[in-house]
Amino acid sequence: MAQISQIPKITRPPEVSDIEPRRVGFRQREKIIRAATGVFSQKGYDGARVEEIAQRAGLPKGNILYYFKTKKNLYRVVIEQVLSLWLEALGDISADDDPCDAISQYIRRKLDLSRNYPEASRLFAIEVIGGAPVIGEHLKGRLRDWVAQKGAIFHAWQQEGRMAPIDPAHAFFMIWAVTQTYADFQAQIEAVISPANYDAEVYEKGAPGVVAALVRGLGLSSQKQPLR
Repeated sequence: MAQISQIPKITRPPEVSDIEPRRVGFRQREKIIRAATGVFSQKGYDGARVEEIAQRAGLPKGNILYYFKTKKNLYRVVIEQVLSLWLEALGDISADDDPCDAISQYIRRKLDLSRNYPEASRLFAIEVIGGAPVIGEHLKGRLRDWVAQKGAIFHAWQQEGRMAPIDPAHAFFMIWAVTQTYADFQAQIEAVISPANYDAEVYEKGAPGVVAALVRGLGLSSQKQPLR
């Protein structure tokens, strides 16, 4: 039983007048981030103008600077949000999970992110191709730590014979490359196969084959069927 000293004090519920400004602020930040993602992905960091982002968001320029202070800070927030979406897609996997199910689900989620946020994927690609000048340290910190942490689980699966002996970082590189190409290189894909409906013909029809190919390439098997 919890001690009285451990029970949190009851405070008054926030007034509507306290909550509403926070809601408005959150909505405006989200509108700005969506608009900035589109402008940055089309114009790049140097070519993007705060005025254009404000116009696309339907807000005064002053609102952009109020929430994000500078264009560079807004750009960093947008890029880091994209990375967060990708990392969260894998979920909290553990060595006890079925590797085939866990990675298949991750691949599908990554494809869904490319499908639903193509501009975000292209923006991230532009940043990395340019040498990651803004988020390079973030990648060396958060992303490197994440790969090391999840890679330890890959190693455990490999030791049990349920995953091919592929360096975990390279396994992630393969997954990222395949799933993100459908957003980053949409123009190339459209030129080759001329889909009438990109979502239906590329993502919906192509996803099962992509998942199957990566699962085979990574040598994944279920707990009941270890590799021989």
